[in-house]
Amino acid sequence: MIPGAPRTARDRRAHLVWAAAVAAYVVAVLHRSSLGVAGVEAVERFDVSATVLSSFVVVQLGVYAALQVPAGVLLDRFGARALIAVGAVTMAVGQLLLGLVEDLPLAYVARVLIGAGDAATFISVIRLVAAWFPARQVPVFTQLTGLVGQVGQIAAAVPLVAVLHLAGWTPAFVGLAATGALAGVLAWAAVRDG
Repeated sequence: MIPGAPRTARDRRAHLVWAAAVAAYVVAVLHRSSLGVAGVEAVERFDVSATVLSSFVVVQLGVYAALQVPAGVLLDRFGARALIAVGAVTMAVGQLLLGLVEDLPLAYVARVLIGAGDAATFISVIRLVAAWFPARQVPVFTQLTGLVGQVGQIAAAVPLVAVLHLAGWTPAFVGLAATGALAGVLAWAAVRDG
């Protein structure tokens, strides 16, 4: 038998909760990475220099960093399920906005929303790991969460770029919004705080 493989109904439920939460984290990493792979297209769409485009990333990361403590407070108050679902929907709204607008101020608002939604995701998944798994398995599942989450970067670099080149900016980013909304629904349906 594989170490850590589900043996009981609770073990299976723990793995299901973790898988749904990690899926939302993968999508969060996809959202986080999306503008990085669309830089050339973003420069053209918003008619900005590379310097201005880099400020989009700075804004997103600044919001992400600034919201770490408030996200922890909200996590304690509302639980991981709510934060993951609301975070996924917030990022989806940001991607939808980014996909539809062509002016710079609204693009910054979109990146703020993506940073805000992203801020609560990883810590919420880690809270679930601690709540659902025995202490001896927590380090393994914490590491797996981080590793599996990086699939979002691969999804940004390959499928997103393909959609961007085949269908264009708006379909690609509206598709990201739909993916984020689905991640939020999955999290709300499958994740339980403990």
